[in-house]
Amino acid sequence: MIRMVKTVLILLCCLTMAGCAYMRQIEMGKVREACEKDTKNYNKMLRWQEVETAGLKYMEPEQREAFMKSAEEMRKRVVTITDYRILTSECQPEKNSAEVLAEFDYYILPSNRIKTLTYRQQWVYHDEDGKKGWKLKTGLPLFE
Repeated sequence: MIRMVKTVLILLCCLTMAGCAYMRQIEMGKVREACEKDTKNYNKMLRWQEVETAGLKYMEPEQREAFMKSAEEMRKRVVTITDYRILTSECQPEKNSAEVLAEFDYYILPSNRIKTLTYRQQWVYHDEDGKKGWKLKTGLPLFE
């Protein structure tokens, strides 16, 4: 009888641990999906000249003021992004970090020459006070 109780308890412990590991995998999958979605949305917003909105939504609060100054400078210089491509995206939910390498095609008036710029983005995942989400740590690149 005692042997059977021990066996059942061991089996219950194993099932509980397997269930926890499975739930952790599901959570990491959701964090990874959010990473892909947020990084794509951020870059898409830059493409469609919604730079200030992108900064308000995705920038780390400590970096936001510098980002907004760069966004204002872009607007004054009439930088127009014509296309973007995400070259690599490495999301590491277990480390709460991600790195994205994007490439932007742009021009600055009065020139109509298309230039290409590579933009390395460092992202961090926050899960505090019920607020979950990915925030960008790196500011805008120099569009020259």
